[in-house]
Amino acid sequence: ILGLLGIMGGLWSEKFDNMAVVTNFIIMPMTFLSGTFYLVERLPEPFRTLSHYNPFFYLIDGFRYGFLGYAEGSVLAGAVMTAGLVVALTSVCLWMFDTGYKIKS
Repeated sequence: ILGLLGIMGGLWSEKFDNMAVVTNFIIMPMTFLSGTFYLVERLPEPFRTLSHYNPFFYLIDGFRYGFLGYAEGSVLAGAVMTAGLVVALTSVCLWMFDTGYKIKS
């Protein structure tokens, strides 16, 4: 997922600063609200609910379930969300390459 986001950001950006926008305003907040460094159930209410819409939460929760046998969310929902996101991002990347988005002049 991160590789596909990197491809999309790399094709979209015209300068290195544009790529930093993707990293700083999309990927970093999603990472910090994913439960990587803490349990999401300990967050205050608006952030707890928001974290359950974050696809990175389900990736981290799946790893946690695989190693520890404990999951905060539904493992099945995480697998479905991850697979759907991979298919959607792959489709967008293939479309960007097929149409020559910012590649051809």
